[in-house]
Amino acid sequence: MRNGLTSEPAKQALPSSLLQWRSHALDSEARTLAAEMYTSPEIYRLEQKYVFGKTWFYVGHISQLQGPGSYFTVDIAEQPLVILQNRSGELRAFFNVCSHRAGPVAIDSGRCTHLTCHYHAWSFDLDGNLRGMPDMETAEGFDCASHGLTAVNIDTWGPFIFVNLDPTCAPLSAQLGELPELFDRYNLSNLARVHSVDYWSDVNWKVYTENTVESYHEPFVHKETWGKYYECTDTTAEARHYYYLQYAPFDSASWLTSTEAGIYIDTLNEYELNCAQMVCLFPNFTLVASPTYCVTFLFDPQGLSKTRMRMEWLVPNTEVAKSPENVEPLITFFDDLMQEDLKLLPTLQKGIQSMGFRPGRLSPKREMGVHLFQELVMKHIVSH
Repeated sequence: MRNGLTSEPAKQALPSSLLQWRSHALDSEARTLAAEMYTSPEIYRLEQKYVFGKTWFYVGHISQLQGPGSYFTVDIAEQPLVILQNRSGELRAFFNVCSHRAGPVAIDSGRCTHLTCHYHAWSFDLDGNLRGMPDMETAEGFDCASHGLTAVNIDTWGPFIFVNLDPTCAPLSAQLGELPELFDRYNLSNLARVHSVDYWSDVNWKVYTENTVESYHEPFVHKETWGKYYECTDTTAEARHYYYLQYAPFDSASWLTSTEAGIYIDTLNEYELNCAQMVCLFPNFTLVASPTYCVTFLFDPQGLSKTRMRMEWLVPNTEVAKSPENVEPLITFFDDLMQEDLKLLPTLQKGIQSMGFRPGRLSPKREMGVHLFQELVMKHIVSH
């Protein structure tokens, strides 16, 4: 079994927007990124390599696995991966790339006793070791041990599975910081995943993600959805380390603040019972936590100007909370909210690509999350 990425080629000259970049203070001089950051194929390649290749990113929920031998496949930032539980039930992650000629060793999701390439039937055990290779008897000096699957680091925060493609990375806990403690009372591992849907937009992944890490647009874009139930103008936020935190007090959302037995999370404190909290963890994970539900966002670049966002709904693991009467209004609410964003986002991409675009100042009060996200993107690229 091998671990990590292949050796890197000689470093090339950086695009101009990277060569000219320097860190900016939020209050005095922070501006949006240059248009090139959203339109350059070379910058997108660098983001794949140094953002998604060097940080812990979100890949899925633990309920997608059902014990030893279960697996699911993902393709995040165009990197094909297979996530599984080995025979002992331990989590493993590999590139879904056969060590022979790059065929996939797993398709979709399911159960298996071994992974078999769909191209030439090379087979691997659930720890990534090569066990079978048809018609290789005459290959002199062939070393099975050096032809295992390429493993990647895998870890969890509660029910949320993260991977890191860098074999020398720091542990996930270093990136999470205080988040497990801040969200401990939501008992995330005990919630049931009840619905999942993918949204697609023809925009650069940063356009989609930046829209999530700020509250500036909410009173205007989401006045018919989020604004009906939350005090958008009273929303507070902070950005530090690798995450953006947002706190939105409830307005008149009685159906979102139900104290009916089995509907709400009964371990929350008074503050948590009266607001929705959101964390956006760099680079691709968002959690919206409320007394009666949680929702996760997974942001997935699938090209320079194409982004997938997977949304999943979590509720208390009770029959009343999982019932259609409870879940369907939640799905409708967030789908309506997403449609408001999806209508707007392509116009932002078009504007960035226009000859009339120039970077604008960021709001220190409402866009500190955008500032942090952009600083992290740039630092990861420039530092390498």
